[in-house]
Amino acid sequence: MDQNVLVTIRGTENECNGNPSTEIETIQPGIYNFMQNKHIITYEEPCDGPAQSSPLFVKNLLKITPGSVSLVKRGHTSSDMFFKKGHHHSGIYKTAGGSLSLPIDIITSELVIKENTDCIDIYINYSLGFGNSYTSMHKIYINIHSV
Repeated sequence: MDQNVLVTIRGTENECNGNPSTEIETIQPGIYNFMQNKHIITYEEPCDGPAQSSPLFVKNLLKITPGSVSLVKRGHTSSDMFFKKGHHHSGIYKTAGGSLSLPIDIITSELVIKENTDCIDIYINYSLGFGNSYTSMHKIYINIHSV
């Protein structure tokens, strides 16, 4: 895979309280490296900020190994997320500007990673909770491919 890649993330969130599902999609340029048997992708994505301020960004570090995916976000919001089928991960989510930190729990029910010479496709199905109360189910599709 080339060093310059496009990172496409599509997903749905289904809240446990019956509210309609929400969808996300982002396509961002990124940098790909393969080191120590890990696919490493860095990319930035814009996020909403206060009115009339310059755009705010979150820096993302995506690490892919056989059977697991790690996503570290730093910037206007921050979080550490780890996905491995059947694994329970506890972490911290820092809200905009770091004004509030919330404990998060992630249980990954499905993780599929398909690697080709010029792309990687990932499917993740997981439950997200705050303080041991699971609030939503998520399905995320990630595609990384050479530009």
